[in-house]
Amino acid sequence: MRILEHYKIPVVGKRAVVIGRSLIVGKPMFHLLTEAQATVTLCHSKTKNLREHTTQADLVVVAAGQARFLGRDDFKQGSVVIDVGMHGTGQSGKLCGDVRFEELNGWVSAATPVPGGVGPMTITSLLENTLVLAELRVNRS
Repeated sequence: MRILEHYKIPVVGKRAVVIGRSLIVGKPMFHLLTEAQATVTLCHSKTKNLREHTTQADLVVVAAGQARFLGRDDFKQGSVVIDVGMHGTGQSGKLCGDVRFEELNGWVSAATPVPGGVGPMTITSLLENTLVLAELRVNRS
């Protein structure tokens, strides 16, 4: 949500698809996008006709847990793709996400890369939360 806010990507009234039903990413994103007034569909790697859902969505959050699972043909032109996946590939250990990011250039309006997208934002948010809690603790003393 912070990434969407930072880049001023509107959510209200948009059709969103969240792929992944984990308690850490999928279900919380479903609820956050719903609260932000998007119309949200929750899918997963076993959803039948997954592409039918993703190609109709204005925003797709991918947390499927499968390296390079989706590519250009899985998204509507001009949509926004948030890739939350993180996988080490081969012996090199090079990181990749759930999306074949290199296929998206010129097709989607915005997409988060792996590495360099959601991961750094997550770390920043954790540090901010730690600072807020530390300040609250000092102020209580």
